Amino acid sequence: MNQIILGITAFFIVWALLIFWNFFGIRREAQAVYRAARNRGEFPDTEPFGPFERAYLKTSVLRVSIYRWLASLVAVVSLPFVVAAFNWLWVRAYYLFQADDVFGEGQLIHSFYLAVGSLSGLVFVAGVFAWYYHKGRPADFDLAWEAEKQKQHGPDFAPSELKKDA
Repeated sequence: MNQIILGITAFFIVWALLIFWNFFGIRREAQAVYRAARNRGEFPDTEPFGPFERAYLKTSVLRVSIYRWLASLVAVVSLPFVVAAFNWLWVRAYYLFQADDVFGEGQLIHSFYLAVGSLSGLVFVAGVFAWYYHKGRPADFDLAWEAEKQKQHGPDFAPSELKKDA
């Protein structure tokens, strides 16, 4: 049993390290995109890199990777508790209703509903993380960039398109 727990722990550590390595690759990609856009004249040379990089990181695949990692970790940790709670409820109901032996723990009906309950727990975890991902996800890089610039410069900062028109 300890080997299984160590294997799962090692898997999550390696996966986290891959996400961390991907973070540095996306940062390098953000610098290359920033320099290319600045060289093409898409924005002035005085435009700071910090807000661009933060917006690029928020809208990149890195966010998906982190949510998947967290959802998987929560699922692995919570699944034994879901199974234990389901078994506890099943046994209590079995003795409370004095059911036939066919409903006993370990029988086919119990195993089927145990699988259904476990899968429902996993779907619940996936649904919660998907909801949080889509709720807080920046829909557009340009909007995320403008929001990051406003965070850096304060609430009186006007987006760059409004400054050009004024």
